[in-house]
Formats: sequence, structure tokens, C-alpha cells
Amino acid sequence: MRRARLIVFATMVMTAVIALSFAATRREGERRAAEAVWKRAKFPLKACALGMYGSDALCGTYEVWEDRTANSGRRIALNVVVLLARSATPAPDPVFWLHGGPGAAATDLARGGSGGLLGNLRDTRDLVYVDQRGTGGSNPLYCDFNDDPNDLPSFFGELFPQERVRACRQKLEKIANLKLYTTPIAMDDLNDVREALGYDKINLAGGSYGTFAAEIFMRQHPEHIRTVFLAGVAPPNIKQPLLFPRAAQLALDETFKDCAADANCHKSFPDIEREFVAVLRRFDNGPVSVEMVDPRTRGHVQIRLFRGNFVERLRLGLYTTHSARLVPYVIHRAYESDYAPFEALAINSGIAGGLARGMYMTVTCSEGVPFITEEDIARETINTFVGDYRVRVHVEACKEWPRGDIPKDYTELVKSDLPLLMISGEADGASPPWYGEAAMKNFPNGRQVKIPHYGHQTDGPCVAGVFKAFVEKGSAEGIDTSCATRTQRPPFVNELPKQLSLQ
Repeated sequence: MRRARLIVFATMVMTAVIALSFAATRREGERRAAEAVWKRAKFPLKACALGMYGSDALCGTYEVWEDRTANSGRRIALNVVVLLARSATPAPDPVFWLHGGPGAAATDLARGGSGGLLGNLRDTRDLVYVDQRGTGGSNPLYCDFNDDPNDLPSFFGELFPQERVRACRQKLEKIANLKLYTTPIAMDDLNDVREALGYDKINLAGGSYGTFAAEIFMRQHPEHIRTVFLAGVAPPNIKQPLLFPRAAQLALDETFKDCAADANCHKSFPDIEREFVAVLRRFDNGPVSVEMVDPRTRGHVQIRLFRGNFVERLRLGLYTTHSARLVPYVIHRAYESDYAPFEALAINSGIAGGLARGMYMTVTCSEGVPFITEEDIARETINTFVGDYRVRVHVEACKEWPRGDIPKDYTELVKSDLPLLMISGEADGASPPWYGEAAMKNFPNGRQVKIPHYGHQTDGPCVAGVFKAFVEKGSAEGIDTSCATRTQRPPFVNELPKQLSLQ
């Protein structure tokens, strides 16, 4: 008995020694990796604040001219985070992440040190996150377009209210030349950061608007790219916000179809399509008075809900299959005149409040809206539940916003023979598969992977594994993507999850 205890104790000691040795080896590798980056970098980098990006991340700011053509005037300090490769001898080509929106901060994905989608490549490569000019820590252009759910009448009122747009412009013009926050200028910034960090070629990875930005970087700096990974593909011809109505209709149709095929969902909501039509008809005579829950007091209040706002909040809820699993329940409860579940979905899907609205407006008002024609609006909005309101109010709002210089041929699809892999969700409520299909015609070394029951998202082991295999191989050819065919939609709900409850 004593001998057995000694053996167990010795095993525990040996395990602890091995663990300590491994940790020491890892720390030594991290130290060497940090020293390598410090030696190459042309601007100061230091260990990030403890806990924010993990224990082995480097933070710094790299300054660029706001006006890159004049090389004078205001300077912008771009916020940079590098999650160091765990290997002491990492691959020379890091992964650069381009975030969505437009207006989201890339460094948000690095918080906690996991690296988000990029995380499982960290054993061999540095992961680099740069907040695009006008976002995050890079002279952020924040303002409020009725994005605060604590102000329910405004939150559920008209979209893009002119007075708010005008006030936002006037506020931000004091700290920025709003014409100079377009994607092409930002991609030249990114290339400067690449060079300043001492990297020759990089692997680009982008999600949503980040795929749009990545394609512009491909157009401007192809010689410095090794591979390109795009999730939720948005090519230059999307003309944002023109893509939204048909994309949302696709996501809604897929949700209804999958609900009908799911025994529990169909049993709970057998007439969901008819109920949805009935709910929309209530708005035929204008805003509808509905009862909601005040997030501050938890008391019940009457709110005038506008049709355009109702369908927009529902559209945002259809972005991913995680939030779309609530949609049949939300519609059914609205049909029963209970709008609390809709309110909960709207608040928890309210991504716009986290975006740098000023940067969002410059990008969309310069790179999308000027290319939209009346014929486009009629074609892309007909027979959609979103209709033309979302596009038209955005176009009107852009009349209040300065427009950056964008060439007339800007919306032409990018052509490249770089290794490229696309991920397209077949239930994507923002950038449907047909945009990737069109773009693929110009990428001879590209591949599009369509994932059933998958939305505007990058979660799950399948996408992470495919992404890792692609970058490690440096080619989309021969990558095993069979996991995509086994993707399942998250189960639909027939009651509001407790974590979303407003009561």
C-alpha cells in the first residue's frame, strides 16, 4: 500500500516537473518570438496590459498621415496588437485579421489572447490585429444613431434620422477629415503596418466587411500576400446597403424551410409564414403601438414601432443561425401581440451600437451608395420583406455626409491568381453565397466552400479546421472540407432563453 502511494507521489512529482519544464520552454519560446518582433519593428511595441490580450501579446501604435496624399496635417495613431506565435521559430508569414462592419475594431477579436478564428494557427504564426482608421483605438469616429436601447422610442423609431446624422457629422468633423476614412486609404495604412513590423508576405483573413477590405488590399498590394481567406464574402460590387434586402429574404426563407423540416419547430409554429404576413400587415397604416419592457426600470411601456425598424431588427436577427433560431418564436409571439421577445432579439442583435458610425458612413456613402441606381433598388428589393425603405433612408442619410474620392471602376470584381478560400453560409443574412460565386470567376486558384444551415458567422470547429489547413498548406487545392456537409442548424427555441429575458 505504501509502495503504491510512493509510486503515485513520484508520478505526480514527475508530471509537475514535466509541466514546469514545458511551461519554461514555452516562455523561452515566447521570449525569443517577442525579441524577434522587437528587432524587426520600426515602431515601439511593449507587453500589452496584463490580461487584456493574454500574457504574451505585444501592443503599440503606428502613426500614419490622415491625408496620405499630402503627407501633412493630422496624424492618426493606428492601434496594433500582435499575438506572438508560440513557436520560437515561427513561419515568416503572419496572419492579419480584417474585421467587419464597416466600423468594428479588429483588436476586439484578440481580447483574452485566444485570437478568435485565427487562434489555432498561433502555434506557428504571429497573429496581427490592426484597428482600421476610424475604429477601435485608431482615432475612432463614434456617434449615436438612436443605437441606445435604454431610449426605446428612439431605438425603435425611424432609421438614420437626419438630425442625428447631421449632428454626428458636425461632431466628428472637429477631429477628422471624414473624406479620408475610405477602404483604399485604410488598406495602404495596413500595408505600412506590415512593412513596419518587418513582414514581407502575409496571410489575409477577413470576415464580412473584412472580406471587402481584403479584396481591396489584394487589388493594391498583391505582391505582399501569401494566401487570402474570406468568410461571408462581400466583393466590391455589393453597393452596401443594396445587398441587404435579398440577403435577409434568403435567411428568412431558409429559417422557415428548416423550421418546417424540424419536428419540434413545426409543431410549435405550424403557421409561421401566415403569421408573419399578418404581423407585417399591421404596419399598413403606419407605426404600431406595442407594449415593451423598459430595460432600466423593467416596467411596461407603450412604444410606437415603425415597420422599417421592425424588419431591420428582424434582419439583424437573421444574420447568424444562432440568433435566427429565435425568429420563429419571435414572430409567433408578435402575432399573439407579445413584442417582448422581439425586443429581446433586437437588443441582443443590435450590433450597430458597437460600430464606429462615422467610419461606417464614410465607407458606405463613398463606396456603395454613389453606385446605386433606381433600377438597382427596384431589382434588389422586390418581393422581399425588408423592402426598399432600408436602402432609401441610407441613401438620404448620405446626402449629409462627405464623400471620399473613389474611382468610377471601383465596383468591378477583383482579379487575382493568389491562393484563396471562401466560406459562404447558405443561410447568410448579410452576404449570401451568390456574391462569392460571382467573385470566384476571377480567382483561378480560389475555392468556395458553401456550408448548409450556416449564416454570417465564423464559429465552429469545421471552419477553424479548414482555415488552418488552408493557411498551413498555402493552397485551397485538396483541403478536406467534408465537415461542411455535416453542419447542423442550432435547435429552434419555443421560449425565450433566460439570458435574454428582459424581466
